[in-house]
Amino acid sequence: MNVERKMKRNKNNAIKSGNTAILTFFLVVFLLYAFTLVFPFVWIFYNSFKNKLDFWDNPMGLPARWSPGNYINVFKVLSADNFNLSNMFFNSFTLLVGQVAAALFVCVCAAYVVSKYKFPGRTAVYFIAILIMFIPTTGSLVVYYTLMQDLRFYDNYLGMIVSHASGFGFGFLILYGFFKSISWSYAEAAFIDGAGSFTVFFRIMLPMAKSVLVALAVLNSIGVWNDYMGQMLFYPSHPTVAVGLQNLSQSIVKYESEYPLFFCAILICTIPVIALYASCQKIIVKNTMAGGLKG
Repeated sequence: MNVERKMKRNKNNAIKSGNTAILTFFLVVFLLYAFTLVFPFVWIFYNSFKNKLDFWDNPMGLPARWSPGNYINVFKVLSADNFNLSNMFFNSFTLLVGQVAAALFVCVCAAYVVSKYKFPGRTAVYFIAILIMFIPTTGSLVVYYTLMQDLRFYDNYLGMIVSHASGFGFGFLILYGFFKSISWSYAEAAFIDGAGSFTVFFRIMLPMAKSVLVALAVLNSIGVWNDYMGQMLFYPSHPTVAVGLQNLSQSIVKYESEYPLFFCAILICTIPVIALYASCQKIIVKNTMAGGLKG
């Protein structure tokens, strides 16, 4: 018996040692991965406080003298050469509000109708909504570009709003699962009290989906804020943050290699997105997981 116990104990110890080694390996791998994600931001941050000479003398080292004035000069220097950060922020913010509002409204209407109402082709609509997500949009850019010009939506605010008002995509799947999980008895009780379909949707169903809509609004806002291709192709006369930073990176030699100012511009344009996601992280994780698992 003692021999068997000893063998079992040795076997358990070997398993624990093996598990510890595996966990240690993955811990090291993920720490290295996290380092590759965090270090670029840290490097950009402390280099944004250097002057041009200090940066080129020692790009990897900490600043010999921290210069917070770069964050003031970035508005003056860049604004003098058609890289107006204030204007870029305004264009990005107006697009963000309009596109996110239009996209969420169309998406929530489509998800609610498909999930709660029975009509011919309902299954086909759901299948098409999923199929669209697997089709790359690059091949349709020429046709889309021509359509935007023919409809006179090219390079104007209304066109950008309409082009973003899609009822399908990731948001549709999350909202479809959410509405599918809500009992229809709420609507039936409202119908008995004399409410109509629009009243049920706007006063009962929509308030229930408020937390999910907030999560999707944050994710959609980050996508609009970082969108480069769509804004460059279809909104060229109104440079946004993403387009402006790209143009600035291509013209950095024109500023006598003023990389510290460029780093300041990057951080200033990134802070709103990071703050928005960090403040709503729990809401995003909770509601996107719940909406995706239910239904």
